[in-house]
Amino acid sequence: MSKLKIAIQKQGRLSEKSLRLLQESGIHISNGTSKLKAEAHNFPIEVLFLRDDDIPQYVEQGVADVGILGQNEVLEQEKMWR
Repeated sequence: MSKLKIAIQKQGRLSEKSLRLLQESGIHISNGTSKLKAEAHNFPIEVLFLRDDDIPQYVEQGVADVGILGQNEVLEQEKMWR
């Protein structure tokens, strides 16, 4: 079974909020940001912890299926999908 890969910031303002969003959605991840990658215990989801400026590129290249980051970062890298 394939897993949904979600890229979030390793650290920064959105990191804690992203983890809280996943937790409030019922997705349980145990090791937090101590590693570059974590798997959910109860869903086929893998979370990638990346630098915020790397997330658009990882999503664009298909390494991650979706990324959570600020709109300003997307606009700065000119990777906005319309």
